[in-house]
Amino acid sequence: MHPAAFAVIAALMTSVAYLVTGYDDEWISIVMAACIGYLWGKANRTAKALEQLRAAMAKDWEQRQAAVSKQAEVTVPRPVAAIEPPLAPPPDEPLPIPKPAPKLPSERPRSIPEERLPPAQPEPALPEPSFLEDAVFRYIKAYFTGGNLFVRIGILVLFLGVSFLLKYVSDQGLLPIEYRLAGVAAGAIFLLGLGWRLREKKAVYALLLQGAGIGVLYLDVFAAFSLYSLMPPLPAFGLLFVVSMLAAALAVLQDARSLAVLGFSGGFLAPILASSGSGNYIGLFSYYAVLNVAIAVIAWFKTWRPLNLLGFAFTFVIGVAWGAFDYSPEKFATTEPFLVFFFLLYVGIAVLYALRQPPNLKGYVDGSLLFGVPLATAGLQYGMVREMPYGVALSAFCMGVFYVLLSRFVWQRKGDALRLLAEAFLALGVIFTSLAIPFALAPTHTAAAWALEGMGMLWLGTRQNRLSVRAFGMLLQLGAAMFVSYYLLENLATADFRHQYVFLNASFISTSLMAIAGVGSAWLLHQDFDGRKSWEVALSPAFLLWGLGWLYGGFFIEFTTHLDTGWLPANLLLLSAAVSFGFGVWALRTRWTHALWVALALLAVMFLLALPVLDQPSQHGGWVAWPLAFAVLYSLLFRLDQNEDFGIRESLLKGWHSAAFLLLVALLTLDGWAHLQTLLGRDAFLADVWMAASALAGLWWLLRAHHWPLSRHLGSYRQQAGSVLAAYLLLWSLHAIISAQAVSPLPWLPLLNPLDIATGIIALSLFYWWRVNRDVPPLSNLPAGQLLIGVAGLGFLWLNMTLFRVAHYVWGIPFQLETLLANSFVQTALSVLWALSGVLVTVLASRKQQRKLWIAGGVLLGIVVLKLFLVDLSQQGNLARILSFLIVGGLLVSIGYFAPLPGDNKNAKNAEVPHEA
Repeated sequence: MHPAAFAVIAALMTSVAYLVTGYDDEWISIVMAACIGYLWGKANRTAKALEQLRAAMAKDWEQRQAAVSKQAEVTVPRPVAAIEPPLAPPPDEPLPIPKPAPKLPSERPRSIPEERLPPAQPEPALPEPSFLEDAVFRYIKAYFTGGNLFVRIGILVLFLGVSFLLKYVSDQGLLPIEYRLAGVAAGAIFLLGLGWRLREKKAVYALLLQGAGIGVLYLDVFAAFSLYSLMPPLPAFGLLFVVSMLAAALAVLQDARSLAVLGFSGGFLAPILASSGSGNYIGLFSYYAVLNVAIAVIAWFKTWRPLNLLGFAFTFVIGVAWGAFDYSPEKFATTEPFLVFFFLLYVGIAVLYALRQPPNLKGYVDGSLLFGVPLATAGLQYGMVREMPYGVALSAFCMGVFYVLLSRFVWQRKGDALRLLAEAFLALGVIFTSLAIPFALAPTHTAAAWALEGMGMLWLGTRQNRLSVRAFGMLLQLGAAMFVSYYLLENLATADFRHQYVFLNASFISTSLMAIAGVGSAWLLHQDFDGRKSWEVALSPAFLLWGLGWLYGGFFIEFTTHLDTGWLPANLLLLSAAVSFGFGVWALRTRWTHALWVALALLAVMFLLALPVLDQPSQHGGWVAWPLAFAVLYSLLFRLDQNEDFGIRESLLKGWHSAAFLLLVALLTLDGWAHLQTLLGRDAFLADVWMAASALAGLWWLLRAHHWPLSRHLGSYRQQAGSVLAAYLLLWSLHAIISAQAVSPLPWLPLLNPLDIATGIIALSLFYWWRVNRDVPPLSNLPAGQLLIGVAGLGFLWLNMTLFRVAHYVWGIPFQLETLLANSFVQTALSVLWALSGVLVTVLASRKQQRKLWIAGGVLLGIVVLKLFLVDLSQQGNLARILSFLIVGGLLVSIGYFAPLPGDNKNAKNAEVPHEA
């Protein structure tokens, strides 16, 4: 039996259960029963299909085995030339085991066909390490495997030993400090001299010695100046400058990047290892300034990127650590010059790195410095000026103006040679100047700048084919999201949003910037560029969803904190329509599939936003939002129908069309029902009629219209949307049949009341729809016999409910199941009605020679007989009981004359003896 038949039977059974129990919410029970019945029928049908499949497979297997056994029994030797390899069996059949045959003298061993051999399974590939793990591993490996391993380890141990020795001698007071420092200086000079002497014989060993000597000299001079105050500031930093210049000169003369890295590593680590906790931050930053000047001098001659990054990392990491623990607003005047100096110095180093590239790489930029320097500087500057009025805004504006002017300077001097660098500086300038506005509105927020910086680094990484730069840009956006989220949660906890201007506050602008960064990153990863990884392609839709999440989050905060929450669905719908329109235009122009899915997601958003406004969709601005949303959606579908080569599957577009049409019909139905209830009262019968009018009009539109979109998707509209509308109208008819059909102020008349008339119109419409679509699924899978059973069941239910309504409106019996069934005249009328129905069925079956139909009528009559003895008989001495037995008995007697049992069609031809009376 078809699953739809199970659904109808379950709905009818539930309707009878409603009549028995008097349950009020009959709609819920009918719909649930129809769904459960459909699933039950589907499961039953699937189980039967599986059973048939198993039987067919078993039969086929037996036939195959019999054929194989028969072939194996007959073995005829053939000449050698005639021997052919056996055919391979089908893939789903096990290999037969043939019987061994006697080996001929001239017979050669047969080779096993290749089809019999299982394919070689490839070895599972080990997961590749990420770029960060690979970079760290390669650096450590290069350090400990390049050159002399023991010398490199010994240098590290020696450096730590000297530091600890100085600390111990200082604590014990064994020698005057002057002698101790002089001895250390003499040892360092000895290492330098020895390394310089051996530079031509053992170059690697000599460079290691020179690097150790430079580091020890840094440590010695710094200790004399900062720890023991044996030197005035000017001579001390003069010596430090000489040492740094000496290290730079030695590195440049010998083209020894490792010497520079080792020497400057020791110099940067010196104040950390020999620190006494005095808190002399001016001496520390002055010392670091000297080191960075030396690095800048080397950058003038060499493009040693590791050295540049070393100085940048040490300077700003130590600066962040000091600022987190020791900075106070009173130190701003003495700290700000150092930050500005370091910022300008490393911006200059980034420019020098691009200028000093070889001709084939001219213009190649260092993304880590290019974007890392403004990012680190902005974070430190924010920490120092966040308490100042408009301090963050002015700082961002100054940085923006600086980068814009620098971009113009680079472009005027070098032109296309440094085009990429000039574009990057211009982008940074625009970003910082644009951020001055939100920072002026809320000086306590700056993390959104990191997201834009991250997008900029991602853009640079795509231009230069550098995976590390792209990965850092992605991680930077993640870090920015953490800070922005913390700020938003803090404001939500303190209800600080309500004291801001709507859409003109740092919270909304920050979330908007995060959204721009996310969507922009998704677009960059979507573009085809050199070196793009497969996981980067997969991250494009993730970044797109990330950006949309920030966009909707920012608008949601504004809608809920500054506007009436009743308008929230309409506001979100307008936002979604705008997003869908923008991404739809973007997708159609650039062929970006992910953007197209964002535009098409408007339909899903419309379904979600329809749930909270089901009582009246047009309220609170819905009368504007819903028409605009449908206009955007159908305009997008129209454009997609015109662009057939976009790549969207036809079945998906058909589903979108049908779902949009059903949503439109549902909203019109619910909104009209709400307005009619408001105007005419909650019990107005016109409101109930309207619940079917919109669906009925939609069904007839599907049957008669021929313009777009039906001209393109006529079959899907009629099959998908038409089936849903037909099922809904059937359920509404079932509800109208079992209801009391109150039509006040009009009088109730059988067959002539508005609800019965509407039910009749629906029945005729459904019949016409069935005739038009009976040759296409799902109606083509529904047998006509089962459909007739369902129609007969509904008709019988309508007769019983009409009888109850006659008893209610004519005899004045309350329309309650318990009261109706307790009335003897109602029971008599039911018995007569059921008996008359059974007789009519048997008469019809007898004339049509339908044995099964006659048996169905007989079963109904049997139920009537049982009812007579179990229900009507209990009403002793009642006139109604007498009438029941007389009328039903007379009808049963008439069956033998008017409707004899039809003969069995299978045995009718072989019948030789006439039936006995």
